[in-house]
Amino acid sequence: MALVEREHDLKLLSNLLTATFKGHGKIALVSGAVASGKTELLRSFADQCADEGALLLNATATRADRTMPFAVLRQLLDCLPAHAGPVAEIIGSDVASEISRTAAATLLELSERAPLVVVVDDVHHADEPSMDCVMRLVNRLRSSRILLVLAESSGEWSVHPAFRIELVRQTQFHRVRLAPLTADGVSEMCSQHLGQDAAHHAPEAHRMTGGNRLLVRALIEDHAESGEMPGQAGCSSLGESFRQAVLTCLRRSGPDELEAARGLAVLDATGSTHRIAELLDRSPEALRRVLQSLQTLGIIHDGRFRHRLTRAAVYDDLPPQMLADLHTRAAQLLSDGGGSVTDVADHLVAAKHVGADWAIAVLQRAAEESLAADDEEPAIRYIEFALSVCTGERQRALLRVLLVQIKWRSDPEGAVRHLTPLFQAQREGHLDVEQTAYLLRLLMWHGRIPEARELITQLSRITPSVNEAPNAVLTGVHNLLRHAYPQFIPDRSGESDHLFDNATTPPGQQAQASAVLSSVLGQATGGDERCVRVAEQILQSSQLSDTMLESVCSALQTLIYAEQPLLAGRWCDALLTEAGSRGVVTWEAALSALRAEIALREGDLVQAERYALKALTMIGVAGWGVAVGATLGTLLEAVTARGDFESARKYLRETVPEAMFQTRYGLTYLRARGHYYLATDRLQAALADFSYCGELMRTWQLDSPTFVPWRTDAAQVLLRLGDHERARALTKEQMAHIGSRASRTYGASLRVLAGTASHRGRLSLLKESVEILQASGDRLTLTQALFDLSCAHEGMGEFGKAQMISRRAGRLAKEGGMQRMQDPALARPEEPMMLHHAQTDSWSRPVDETASAADVLTLSERRVAALASLGYTNREISCKLHITVSTVEQHLTKVFRKLRVKRRTDLPVELEYHVANPAC
Repeated sequence: MALVEREHDLKLLSNLLTATFKGHGKIALVSGAVASGKTELLRSFADQCADEGALLLNATATRADRTMPFAVLRQLLDCLPAHAGPVAEIIGSDVASEISRTAAATLLELSERAPLVVVVDDVHHADEPSMDCVMRLVNRLRSSRILLVLAESSGEWSVHPAFRIELVRQTQFHRVRLAPLTADGVSEMCSQHLGQDAAHHAPEAHRMTGGNRLLVRALIEDHAESGEMPGQAGCSSLGESFRQAVLTCLRRSGPDELEAARGLAVLDATGSTHRIAELLDRSPEALRRVLQSLQTLGIIHDGRFRHRLTRAAVYDDLPPQMLADLHTRAAQLLSDGGGSVTDVADHLVAAKHVGADWAIAVLQRAAEESLAADDEEPAIRYIEFALSVCTGERQRALLRVLLVQIKWRSDPEGAVRHLTPLFQAQREGHLDVEQTAYLLRLLMWHGRIPEARELITQLSRITPSVNEAPNAVLTGVHNLLRHAYPQFIPDRSGESDHLFDNATTPPGQQAQASAVLSSVLGQATGGDERCVRVAEQILQSSQLSDTMLESVCSALQTLIYAEQPLLAGRWCDALLTEAGSRGVVTWEAALSALRAEIALREGDLVQAERYALKALTMIGVAGWGVAVGATLGTLLEAVTARGDFESARKYLRETVPEAMFQTRYGLTYLRARGHYYLATDRLQAALADFSYCGELMRTWQLDSPTFVPWRTDAAQVLLRLGDHERARALTKEQMAHIGSRASRTYGASLRVLAGTASHRGRLSLLKESVEILQASGDRLTLTQALFDLSCAHEGMGEFGKAQMISRRAGRLAKEGGMQRMQDPALARPEEPMMLHHAQTDSWSRPVDETASAADVLTLSERRVAALASLGYTNREISCKLHITVSTVEQHLTKVFRKLRVKRRTDLPVELEYHVANPAC
């Protein structure tokens, strides 16, 4: 490897050699950091001396030479030619001063025959007697033909301070300072071996090494070995050559540098000068000098390692016991000095030893702090280590609860293995009420019914106290059982309305959220405005966190089952964005599952399937526990509605917990399975699932049609079986349970009821159903109702209206991903009046999307246009809106002009989403 950026230094030595040949002795002191290229420079200069006929005496001092008298002088004299006499004669005296005098005289005599170049490398390691001899030469160099070249490592001359003073004051003295390689120098060095890759690797190589030649050379060697440059993007491994080079530099620099580097490697980012000095029991002043040496060496920069791989080389070389001791001391120093709790915990874990009582508490606080920052990996590491060293059973139980809470965020299935020891700890009295309630939630989630029953019994025996916290916990558990696990709460007569009184008070939000969801599910009407208001208040005042996730999800479900999908969707989207940005898997999965349910109720089958699959991908089926019924049910509903029966069969083959069917989540799954059976002509199986849903819902007092409208589900099967009377009775019974005639569920019920009516009665019911469903935003049920309405018009001989409405329904089906409804060959009607023979080419007719009806039409125009799109005549619109026929005609003229359409059949589908109930 050619000498790089040393041409000027070599030229200076050459000039001194020329002067020496002329009888003017010179002294050169070559100084530079370890591995700065001193030895390479001296070798090149030695070759030049030999070429020009000078006599070269060469010696290299070592650390061991310091205690060996005349060790360096012996090396120099061993280079003498034979005619100079045996070395033993020159240093044969027992008197050191006599030896120095004789040796100096011999060298001066030799210089009279030929120019003499004396080179001593690493002179800072030379022994005192040898240095005394060199000093004699220095004092007689001026008129001799001797060139004395000494090489030192920067900062090491404190070993011979007197010699240094004498040397510097000589007029023939010259200093040669070797600087680290510049960026250009590193690039040149790289180009000698890396060719065209040099430009790519050189900048990073310079940043990693600070221009240290040995380190640069090591990087090049590692590249030749592996094809990768350590430190470069995409390469995270530490090359062996680089590792050895770092350690070589430190060991050659001295024990102080090695010790300081080790201290910095242990403290890392927390390693201030004072802290490292305290760790190593050194004075700050002395340490500053050592750190400056490390910076000159290219190991550190501004008090930090230049690269993480440099630190790794030092850290990995630490003997195990020394490493443990340093980390233990570092933990104590940081704890005493106000260091961050996570830094202290990191040192405790690295030490693999806890020698103080305060350590467990520190590890717990560090885990909680990491968890607050959504950094789960170190939190798990802290708690697992604390568990491995903690001996107190109560403390161990608390740590295990915390560990489960952390793991639950990313791997609910992985948290299962901790349930048995936690249950045992609870039996032994090591868990308080809040921790017991949390354990109960886990056991219920994973369907461990016997253990859950035991905890329910224990919690039910707790007497309410003046302490509000346990009371709130017990109330929250009670309400959770009411709406999610009603099978396990025998007394469902208790009311929790008092929880609504302080709906904005954070401490009671979990209980309030459970109570309001229970209220929605337990009311036949599907809840009221109060439920919606409380749910919104909870969402507005809640921060997404582990403790608030259940409350947030309960509030969202309240909005969903109170038939507020648009409102629920807005909240859910905002929360999903936050959960995704924070990277908490379980949060995002839970919210994705709810978003899928919202999308399904909006009739967006593509989004429903996408979000449900996302939820099941982020957390596997086993991790969902009994709650998998809701998510899997949503997915099954979506693919069935799309006509993807192959996927539906695949999802039905998923193994689900048997305990799921004893929970609310099982109802969603049963309903979805029933719809699959209905769509595939397994009518008795479908009726059995819907009927079983109804039986459970009545028993559990969760008979809310806005949650699971099992009566109309069963009625659809009965229509297919030809039992119109029972279908009508069930549908009317459901409609009596629905509080608002403007609700989505009421509109869907009207559609089913229409299937039991005569042709003319069917038409009236379907028109009312469509009007309600347009306002609800449920495109799936609206599409079904439109197809039915088209079929009804056709049955009345009104073929133009039938075609217009079927075209609109087809466009809706296409937008919502309802392939089964788009293709008559795939269609399997849920009841007889579904259209079979509509033409799919007319459904896919393009719509002018250049203008938005909501933007360009007035409210009155939108109302008229919406009714016209449903096939109402001008006179019917006039009667319905209480305006004149002329006004209707004027509105339609403006609508056609603004939307640039020519006929009613071209009116855009979006009209259905921007109009309130047209019959106002």
